[in-house]
Amino acid sequence: MQEPTDPRPTETEAESGLKVHLALVAGFFMGAADSVPGVSGGTIALILGVYERFITSISRVLKAPRLIRDPEGRRRLAAALWLLIPLAIGLLIAYYLGTLLLVGPEERPGWLRRAATAPLCYAFFFGLVVASLREPWGRIAAHRPVHLFAAALAAAGAFTFTMLPHTGGEPATWQLLYGGALAITVMLLPGVSGSLLLVVLGQYTMVAGAVHDRQAVPLLVFAVGVGLGLATAVPLLRHLLRRHHDLTMAALTGLMAGSLGALWPWKSNYDPKIGPLTNTGVGESVGLVLLMAVLGAAAAWGLARLEHRMRPNP
Repeated sequence: MQEPTDPRPTETEAESGLKVHLALVAGFFMGAADSVPGVSGGTIALILGVYERFITSISRVLKAPRLIRDPEGRRRLAAALWLLIPLAIGLLIAYYLGTLLLVGPEERPGWLRRAATAPLCYAFFFGLVVASLREPWGRIAAHRPVHLFAAALAAAGAFTFTMLPHTGGEPATWQLLYGGALAITVMLLPGVSGSLLLVVLGQYTMVAGAVHDRQAVPLLVFAVGVGLGLATAVPLLRHLLRRHHDLTMAALTGLMAGSLGALWPWKSNYDPKIGPLTNTGVGESVGLVLLMAVLGAAAAWGLARLEHRMRPNP
């Protein structure tokens, strides 16, 4: 039996418009999240209430050759670009700054590669994700046992993914093609980190380095892979959101919960180039770590408040 769709319209959400400065803010938060292995920009989009509009807008851009044939199609395409262009600008700026601060150059490792600061960063995002689990779960119209099962299955899959060992060594440039395709696919899923996938593939530092060193060839190969991934994943996600909204939201909740394994603050190592980011028991600076987790939860509350401002008017 087909699950009833969500009573709120998803088809018209991208058409209702979003102020440019709010789209920039959404993109900035998404880019900052995507720069952290273990955090998904899709999670932030879901918290901010722009996830479904985001997927719909990308789907329309992919259909641009067909939409530009008539006035109605051009109007829908323009509405999609009105969301995506400022969002992409904010995302790219935040990703650049985020990788600079969190990863940093070899001679000056960023916050996520320092044993003194990495637990605090991970704790912040741990608290943010925990406090945000209610967002997608609350979007389910009528909770049923099948939704709980879907969430548990997705959580188990995401947790297993976060525990995969990563590949060491510098990858060949051509490998960035499938890295980009896979990374953008999982980046679109709340709770599954594209950056973490790049860590698993051994491509994270290479991509971040290419961004900061402005290496055109690796970035072009990676961008082609991203395009292929978008063309494949977005139509499927949009179909699931339109036809099986509640079940999809339950699965997205599980993906977010399963990602918490990657965000555990204490690890045996914090530099992917040195070795796997293996979780350990409770370590030092427990008080500071707990404080950062609380601040992360407070940030989730602030993002939820921002979501109310970004919500389209009826």
